[in-house]
This record gives sequence, structure tokens and C-alpha cells, in this order.
Amino acid sequence: MIKVVTTVEILPDCLDDFLFVLNENIPRVKAEEGCLAYDAMLDIASALPTQGKLRPNTVTLIEAWANLDTLYAHLHTPHMISFREVAQDYVQDIVHRVLRPL
Repeated sequence: MIKVVTTVEILPDCLDDFLFVLNENIPRVKAEEGCLAYDAMLDIASALPTQGKLRPNTVTLIEAWANLDTLYAHLHTPHMISFREVAQDYVQDIVHRVLRPL
């Protein structure tokens, strides 16, 4: 199993539009072979002394995939290609962290 943490910085005033498109696509992703988890998250205040500055225009995706092959297949599905085409109008920056267990 691998995990992916995807950080998507959204353009100002575009968060609601991005979330609408993302939430339409999430069920399709979760139905993919090899998808073990795919959850969209937003920062919340926690009062933890080590918490970084809140990022109100950032969506974090926490993903789990059976292996790299299923992640690569996910990236080439028709629904992800279409999602990226629509979402690009709302995205300022995106970073992926692909992780393996110790």
C-alpha cells in the first residue's frame, strides 16, 4: 500500500467552485480498483501549539492506493482527465507527496 497527500492551493474566490467539481468526482475515484481511501480535507483550528498557519484556500486530499500501478492507472482514467481540465481554472498550485510505509 502507498499513501498520497495532495495539497491543492485554490485561487481566491474559487474554493466553492473547486469543491463542487471535486465532490462530483470523488465517488468515481473511490470506485476505482485499488483505491483504498480518497478523502478531501480542509484545515481547521485546533489550538495545537505545533499547528501551522491555517490555509483557507487549500484542499488536502488524503489518498491510499494498493500500489503505484493503481495510482498511475487512476491518473489516466477518463474522469480524472476531465476533472483536471475543469479544475485547472480554479487551481493555483498542486503538490503530491507519495509515501510508503516504514
